Amino acid sequence: MGVLSFLITLLLFASVEVASKPLMGSVDPLVLTLWRFIFGLLILVPVMLARRRRGKIKPSSMLLMAAMGVMNTFLSMSFLQLAVKHTSAARAAAIFCSNPLFVLLIASVIGWEKLGRKRLLGLILGLSGLFIVTDFYSFSLNRGTVYALLASVTFALYILVSRKASLSIDPVTVNVVSFSFGLAALGIYLAIRGIDMNPAPLFAELPSLLYLGMGVSGIAYIAFLRTIKEMGAGNASTIFLLKPAVATVLAIIFLGEAITVTFVSGLVVIGTGSWMIIKAGRS
Repeated sequence: MGVLSFLITLLLFASVEVASKPLMGSVDPLVLTLWRFIFGLLILVPVMLARRRRGKIKPSSMLLMAAMGVMNTFLSMSFLQLAVKHTSAARAAAIFCSNPLFVLLIASVIGWEKLGRKRLLGLILGLSGLFIVTDFYSFSLNRGTVYALLASVTFALYILVSRKASLSIDPVTVNVVSFSFGLAALGIYLAIRGIDMNPAPLFAELPSLLYLGMGVSGIAYIAFLRTIKEMGAGNASTIFLLKPAVATVLAIIFLGEAITVTFVSGLVVIGTGSWMIIKAGRS
């Protein structure tokens, strides 16, 4: 079951950029993010109720989950969808999955973690790969690349907060509550900006919406929790190392995206650096 959950999670997480890219010409990226997480809750809420492990949530825990929702659902996922609109799906996925580099970088700066020789080497290697993938060496960062970097950094902040949470609450409940807070923040932002949240334009692409919502934002999270339980958090984290490669293959097959040797080399360097960081963190 562990391997099956791993493969389901990998495929669903790796396909989010590719599956949502064709929708970017007709739907606002933030509105898509809003509705895919609403549909995700249609899967997660019944699972949460069936597990009956909610318990009593303290105000401090509620505040923490609210912060997690704002950083993940509202900020990171919105930035990721904006990145998908303004750059290739493969590049958005590659940059987003460099978040282990930013986790270590931020944690070391604020004194939560020590670098160490191996992790420092992995960080340097990973940032070098990111330098290649983003075309930073050509001084031509586009909007999509900037959004992808913002998505990666905010997701890194989300990971750091969730690590420090020490919540004795069922993980599915944490996802439901944090998603709800993130959706509320996103809805308020869209209302302030005067952006129409009507899902009608999405109905023409209902299969894609259901896949992104119930599949990626619902089933994938449940499968990921099962993977962590069956294989351990360390092995489960390798999903994010494999995601860019799988996303790139999917982008070539389904979107016809052209991939350069330079991009692939940068992808390999990022993956190697991230793997070194994760491996050193386990020891």
